[in-house]
Amino acid sequence: MKKKVIFCGTPDFACPTLTSLKDIKDIEITHVITQPDKIRSRGSKKSATPIKELALKLNLNVSTPTNKDTFRDLIQNLKPDILIVIAYGMILPKEIVNNFYCINLHASLLPQYRGASPIQAALLNNDTQTGITLIHMNEKMDEGAILLKNSCNIEKKDNFAILHDNLAQLAASTCSEWIEKSLKNHKIDPIKQNHSNATYCKKIKKEDLFLDPKNDIKTNFAKIRAFSPTPGAYTIKNNKRIKILAAEIENNELIPITVKPEGKKVMTYADFKRGYNTTLLC
Repeated sequence: MKKKVIFCGTPDFACPTLTSLKDIKDIEITHVITQPDKIRSRGSKKSATPIKELALKLNLNVSTPTNKDTFRDLIQNLKPDILIVIAYGMILPKEIVNNFYCINLHASLLPQYRGASPIQAALLNNDTQTGITLIHMNEKMDEGAILLKNSCNIEKKDNFAILHDNLAQLAASTCSEWIEKSLKNHKIDPIKQNHSNATYCKKIKKEDLFLDPKNDIKTNFAKIRAFSPTPGAYTIKNNKRIKILAAEIENNELIPITVKPEGKKVMTYADFKRGYNTTLLC
């Protein structure tokens, strides 16, 4: 008998995992849960999440509960065998975590970088390796026992967008690997996290994006990588924000490569210097 699976996710990071699960014959995705439609940019209409759009294309049932009570009632009525959570963006009710088998895919090598911004944290700290950790969820955020962990290298050319996409694919393969092993009754012993080794990462705030000239070069270079292409690390020139989307370190100087002046399109730094007759200090 096929295992009944409910998938909970929201952004495009979760899409490769949902796509890969659809192809596993021994499970049935009975429902997809994502966040409600909302206005995502000024002046636009409400739009669906990437996961909702994908689920509808795959002809899957979709729900967008607006609160914990609705979420809880939905899960209790559907009675899944497995609840798979990846970048859902909402905290699951304790009654669900305690009474259903819930797994979560987190974009770090736990217990490192528990929290909201693990991809950015790895880049900000100039790490050379990160990965995906699949855990059996408990009531505490990102503290569940580890069921599977896969790592990947962080290359010097990687920025947030590149690493995000690499980890999204790794999450998909990690989830499929765990399900296939579980269905074949391969013994997977949960490994408790060593909480004394835990590190944490916070939600990114606007002030984190500023490239303070007082910072050392490596710190600002790491910020450019961690926040490119969005939301974009920035410096200030003539009271205007200039986003630095790519840069390099040369002769102990941080040299922009690609920039985006406030209200303008992305351009090369060479074009910026010619057009604005100025240079940037970052």
